[in-house]
Parts: sequence; structure tokens; C-alpha cells
Amino acid sequence: MSSSKRLALLTTCLFCAATATAATRDQFLYGTSNTGGTVLPFRYFVPPNYDPSQAYPLILFLHGAGERGSDNEAQLNNNANGAMRLLDDANLAVQPVFMIAPQCFTNGWWGGAPLDTAIAIIDQISADYHIDPDRVYVTGLSMGGMGTWSAVTSQPERFAAAIPMSGNDNGSPVPASTVAGIPFWFFHAADDGTVGVSGSDNLVTALRNAGASTIYTRYDTGGHAIWPVAYTHPLLFQWLVSQTRGAPSTTAPPLLRITAPTADPAWQTEDATIDLAGNADNDGNPIDSLAWDILAGASGAVTGLTDWSAGGIALNDGVNLIRVTATSPSEHDAYGGHTTFNDSLRVSRAGPPPEPGSIVAAINAGGDAYTAADGTPYAADTAFEGGSTQVSSNAVGDTDDDTLYNNWRYGNFAYHLPLVNGPYTVELQFADTYNSAPGQRIFDVAIEGTTVLQDFDIIASVGTNVATVRRFDVDVEDGVLDVVFSNGSAGSARIDALRVIRGGGESIFADGFELP
Repeated sequence: MSSSKRLALLTTCLFCAATATAATRDQFLYGTSNTGGTVLPFRYFVPPNYDPSQAYPLILFLHGAGERGSDNEAQLNNNANGAMRLLDDANLAVQPVFMIAPQCFTNGWWGGAPLDTAIAIIDQISADYHIDPDRVYVTGLSMGGMGTWSAVTSQPERFAAAIPMSGNDNGSPVPASTVAGIPFWFFHAADDGTVGVSGSDNLVTALRNAGASTIYTRYDTGGHAIWPVAYTHPLLFQWLVSQTRGAPSTTAPPLLRITAPTADPAWQTEDATIDLAGNADNDGNPIDSLAWDILAGASGAVTGLTDWSAGGIALNDGVNLIRVTATSPSEHDAYGGHTTFNDSLRVSRAGPPPEPGSIVAAINAGGDAYTAADGTPYAADTAFEGGSTQVSSNAVGDTDDDTLYNNWRYGNFAYHLPLVNGPYTVELQFADTYNSAPGQRIFDVAIEGTTVLQDFDIIASVGTNVATVRRFDVDVEDGVLDVVFSNGSAGSARIDALRVIRGGGESIFADGFELP
């Protein structure tokens, strides 16, 4: 048995002998982590009466910017700014848990090497204690709220659930669609003057647009430091410890479920309308309203609250992402606001599949609607997640469509196109009208989760102000074509236009792609 483990057992025995109280900083032991040369001090809590024959959940807590340093103390100030309320006696009686609280160094950030080292502490503690790898959770506030998002997007296979507070995406290169299956509960105040509430608003929207069931407590007031209140939400701890990696809880409130016409995440029909029904569970607390909407489409009211229904919802051709969202009080009257929680159903209205060779989607990335020289009608930029746009006015070689290549979307972003399942050829259209030499823009592209372009450099491939098209054959199996662009080692990812053509039979392009 390691010396740290003997110390932990002694500490917990002394703790149990005393009158039971909520956990305090004195019950957190001291440790140091060194991963790849990055050293972080950390504190960790061992639950009372630890039994090595039992597997325990673990919570990784990421502090805010004000607690950075090397004293291995500040990250637990003010009861870890409220996070230690998760270790109240009442919670530990429901489920004993471990908590890890690393300290980021001065001027550091929860990203890159510091974040990797913080996450590696999970393995360090797991080497000495019986930690359940399927019940590892992460939460953080302010800088740590941003780090919580970065932790999940950098290692989505690691975490069973996440609670970001007063954060944003911290420039994460990974779109929300890649973590839509992980339960999130966000907290933020509308009057936060330090980290604007739009950061959490945007992440919640992106997750729900990707089909996620996400909880969001958005206070009206409370400013930046809402955390001592947020961590005491009466449903939060039970919700958290009910989550299991790869199998989100279907019973822990707040919870909304679509149960008809199916409880599965997808449904296929030939009908022009659909009737939905389900239930909403807020553990007996009030539910103010329910509503349904179709992504980029219609919306409407729902009949009922705990047991609800919505009939005659008109469907578009192809895939419809229908969301049903419940709105309830925030459970903290002084701050006001609401908690929203939702469920989603992807409904494919199945008619005859597109004819092989037909163009099923064409998008002018970053630009307006445009009809190409070959007659292809490109829609104005749509169905994207993330990124920014820019324009130029250069003459572009190897194309008759200079306009198409003089506006573009760039950065870390994705396109999610609803399609009837089946084979397709995806055309990605590029020109670099911004940079002037190779090596200034190097990026990656993945289609349906498979990397199709890695360390791609447009100028190195075809030169400056020259159009190029890359074509890839893919199969869509979930009703949505996902095309993800990620910044690489230099500059930003870029796309000028994309076109999707229905496949069928033998591939119409050799080797999966074709140069112009």
C-alpha cells in the first residue's frame, strides 16, 4: 500500500470518528502530478469509510483564474467557490464520491498541457483507489467552466457527464456534434459581466442543434460568481452521479423524454405529419411550459406538462430534427431565471431516394445564394456550426466561378446536412485567396467521423488564387452528413463551397477523390 493511500485511510478513519459534517478543505489530501514535464499540485478527497472492494465515482474540479498559483491551497478557497457543496453529508449519504482539485500555475490556462496533466490525475488516483472508469465527471467555474468544455471535447471517451459554470468554448477546435451524446448541465447568469452569458447560450444551442439532450440553468441575476448557489441545486448531485459513460441516465430528473412514436433517437415515416408524446420529470418541482420546434423550421406548443403530447407536426422532406423543451424555475428565487431541458427525435420522411447523380445539396460557404456557370444553384451559407466568414475580390484560376471562391467560412467549424440515408459523393471546393505562400494555412477535414484531408495546404497543392475540388465517397447512415473542419498547424481551416451528389452503384470517381 502506498504512503499516500495509508495517509488517506488514516485521515478518513479519523474523519469518521468525529461527528459527521460536510467535507472541508482539511479533508483534502495533497498530491503532485507530472505529465510530460508539466507539474501541477492537486488536492483530493477520499470519501468516508472508503471500501476498496467498491468502485467509486470521481469528480474532477477545475478552478477559476483567480485561484491559479503553486500553493496547492487557493483552489479550495471559499469551499472551492461552492464546488465542495457536492460533498455535503446528504450527498455523500446518497453516493460517496472522490473529488480531485488540481491547481493551474500562475498565468496558465485549462487547455493544452495543463489540462492534459489535470486529466491524467484521474489515472494517478485510480492506481491507488478503486475508481469506476464509467463514472468520471468534470465540473469547473469561469476559467474552469471553459476548461470543463475543453476537457470533454479533448477526451470525450473519458467523461460520463459535465457541469460547466460561467464559461464558454475557450476556442475549442471540436464541434459540439462530437460530444452531443454526453450529458451536460450548464449554469450561467444573464448579467455576468466577466464571461458573457452568450458563451453558454451558444454552446447549449450548438449541442441541441446536434441532437443533444442538454440541461441549462440560466439565472436572470447573480453576476459571475453564481457557483455557491448553483452547486446546491437540489437535483444536481443526484443527476450527476446517475450518469454512466456511454449510457446517459433515463431516470434522473430534470428529464424530458419523447416516447411516441418511439423512444429511440430516430424514426422513419412516409407520412406528411407526425404525432409526438412523452413525459417530463422535474422531481415534483414546477414545470412552466413545454414547446416543440424543428431545427431551422416550425415550432409550436405542447399539450400537457408531466405527460404531454403534440399532434399534427408537419414534416419536411428528408430529415427533421424535432426538439421538445421544458422550461422550469431555476430553483433559486433570488436569482430568478429558468432551467430548460429537452429531448430530440430525428425523423426521416422517407420518399423515393434521390436518383444517382442528382445534386442533393450545394452551399456557398460564407456567401449568398449563387448560380454557378454549370447551372448548379448554391444555397446561401446554411447548416453550419461555428467558424467565421470573410470575402475577397481576386481573380481565381481553374474556375469560371470567381464569386464562389471569394467568400469563405474559416476557423473550427462543421456542416450538418440532413440527407436520406445512402451513398453520396461529397465535393469540397477550395481556393486560398488570402494567403500568399505554402505553409500559411494547414488544416484537417473529417467526413462522417473519418479524416479525409490531413495537414491540407491549398497553396502547396495548387497555388495561390487557384480553385481545387476534392471529392470523397461516403455512406450516410444516421440521416445527417457531418463535415468537420479543424485548424491544423498553421492558419485556419477554410471552405469556399461544398456540393453533395447522390451515389449509387459503382463510385463515379476513382480512388475516392479527384484533382481538377
